[in-house]
Amino acid sequence: MAHALNFGDYAGPSAEPGVFARLRQAIADFRAYRALHDELDALTDRELADLGLSCLNVRDIARAAVYGN
Repeated sequence: MAHALNFGDYAGPSAEPGVFARLRQAIADFRAYRALHDELDALTDRELADLGLSCLNVRDIARAAVYGN
């Protein structure tokens, strides 16, 4: 009996990462975003002001730090 192998996710060492590698990276990025967002969100308004931040831009700061946007 013959077996068929599917290497659709593997394109070689110099190619872009496969679907599962991109998914793992997206999950890791999201976890880093949530951790940073939660940490900043736990700070008081006074502590944020000491850092030169506002509670209104915590989400934007976390997104820029993780995703670079």
